[in-house]
Amino acid sequence: MNILRNEIRTGLLVVVTLVALVALLLYLGAPGVFVPQHKYRIFFDNAAGIKPGAQVLLAGRKIGQVRSLFSPVPEKDRPTPKMETLIEVQVDRDAKIYNKVKAQMTQNSLLGESVIDFTSGEEASGLAADGATFLGERPGGLADAVPAVLEKLDPALTKATTTLDSLQKTADNLTRLTAEGSDLPMAFAEFKKTGANLSELTGPAGPLTLALKNVQTLTSDEGKLGKAFGHLAEITGPESALAHTLANTEKFTASLTNNRDIEVTLRNFRTSSETLSRTITNLGTQFSAVGDNLQQASDTVKHQPWRLIWPSTKKYDEPEAKPAEVRRALPIKKSPARR
Repeated sequence: MNILRNEIRTGLLVVVTLVALVALLLYLGAPGVFVPQHKYRIFFDNAAGIKPGAQVLLAGRKIGQVRSLFSPVPEKDRPTPKMETLIEVQVDRDAKIYNKVKAQMTQNSLLGESVIDFTSGEEASGLAADGATFLGERPGGLADAVPAVLEKLDPALTKATTTLDSLQKTADNLTRLTAEGSDLPMAFAEFKKTGANLSELTGPAGPLTLALKNVQTLTSDEGKLGKAFGHLAEITGPESALAHTLANTEKFTASLTNNRDIEVTLRNFRTSSETLSRTITNLGTQFSAVGDNLQQASDTVKHQPWRLIWPSTKKYDEPEAKPAEVRRALPIKKSPARR
């Protein structure tokens, strides 16, 4: 009886141990069986480094694990064309994951495994419901840093290449300019000849030196130009005849300015010129009348010459002739007497 009792106790102990072991395995491998949890879907462009069972963190604290991976996701199910990996995570239901949160795939250490960390959540956006979808981010690694660095260096490399090309062209141009028989050596040769010619011109026996000596000789006191200037100074000096003449001229003009007779003479001359103008005007009027009479007389001689003998026989074309017109038609010798 005691043996049977011991065997039953041993069997119960083994069964309890097996149940505890299975429960522990289920708790560790499937925490959702004993602890209420939420599932979330996170899209990434690449799932490299992540695997099922990887830790899921909330601001560095473990709240769950990666449940499954799907890659590539059909294009119709992708939120954006580049998001071709879907990761399903399972986290504690009490974990406060908000609708606006940053889901990032990171590494705890340089050689550590990749984990998913929820950070920078906005409480105002509210808690995310079970099955919510997020867009994940991947920090740039070494493989991503090289293209980024090359992209940043590309403009500098392009400018450096352009600068080197310009320097090469400049060097080629300098080589052509300084080559034998080119323009630059010939210009230096001509400049050298010009310097030699200038040296000859300005030398002690050069033409320029001789010309300066001649100018100096001409402008000296004993030279022709110096003597000419001396005579000119004597003519224009304060005691010269020209100075006396200018002084006398100044006195004469001052006398004319102070004398009132010139003003009276000019006034009389103006009055005489006005009288002469009126006289000439009157003479012009008289000569005009005489011209008219001469014209009428010549017309009478041409068309009615007998009027010179019988003045009363003049014929008038117009029916109504005025007496003044009849009088103008009389002979020339009678017109001045009537006037």
